[in-house]
Amino acid sequence: MEARVKVNIYGNEYSIMGEAEPEYILKLSEYINNKMKEIGKTVASGNTAQIAILTALNIADEYFQMQELKGEGDATGEMEQKTKALISMLDEGLIGDIFAGTEALHTADLNIR
Repeated sequence: MEARVKVNIYGNEYSIMGEAEPEYILKLSEYINNKMKEIGKTVASGNTAQIAILTALNIADEYFQMQELKGEGDATGEMEQKTKALISMLDEGLIGDIFAGTEALHTADLNIR
């Protein structure tokens, strides 16, 4: 059974539809919201899109570090280096211009499975 849950992430409301339990979807969105707030505090001039990208990179980094601890995958070192390079480029404003014209979405339908 698909569930539709309204969540608030970084000041924007989203309608999430997925087969997961509503409590699980809320837990995921709360985690993302907290991560974005944490990163938003360290990136003074970042817009929502930049903060979302940095959040995704941080979560990907966490994931790959966990995989490495489990001993799974030899490519994690390379991915970690690429992730850190992208974070550095965003921090230095080298690729920040890409997001200068984007507006934050206030509502969106996302599908989580």
